[in-house]
Amino acid sequence: IANVSHDFRSPLTSIKGYLEAIIDGTIPPEMYEKYLTRVISETERLTKLTQGMLTLNSLDSKGYLSRSSFDINRVIKDTAASFEGTCEKKNINFELTFSDSMQMVYADLGKIQQVLYNLIDNAIKFSHQDSTIYIQTRIKNEKIFVSVKDTGIGIPAEQQENIFKPFTEVKDLTTGDGLGLPICSLIAAKMNGSLTLDIGYTKGTRFILELHV
Repeated sequence: IANVSHDFRSPLTSIKGYLEAIIDGTIPPEMYEKYLTRVISETERLTKLTQGMLTLNSLDSKGYLSRSSFDINRVIKDTAASFEGTCEKKNINFELTFSDSMQMVYADLGKIQQVLYNLIDNAIKFSHQDSTIYIQTRIKNEKIFVSVKDTGIGIPAEQQENIFKPFTEVKDLTTGDGLGLPICSLIAAKMNGSLTLDIGYTKGTRFILELHV
């Protein structure tokens, strides 16, 4: 509750301050658009936080996951393709390496898309200009391992153990709501899989998603 209160208080304080400044004339009419845009940005932040909290709560409910068999390679390709515009701005490329042309897994398609989207989004966010993001799948003992690797700024060693804890943000990196990775980890766990950080990889960040075939 303390963590949630803190995360809600900051954007609410900003929204209240901007609107009061508009009403009392501190912000002149010609500046309205600038500050109302900031208000919208803060409300979007609150919406994202609320949705994340609801997702965490829902994952504790029975029947939340809807499993089916699908080609994980196709899902990876489609998810990576959705970032084309963002990648062009930073001149970032994807290198996809699959163990087979098609690889079926039994999981919740929508939730796996959510996990992959979050991992790829983070990889792009923390990658340098003109770099490559590597996504690889491999099979071992009836399990498939999906690796998402970048060569960006990485996660400080002293903060790595906290990244899967709700409401925990990594210092000195782009801010978020502190819920993305915890939600992804919980989704994987609910499907008897796992999401881990490769602490041995030091040239950026490498996450490994484990699922059952």
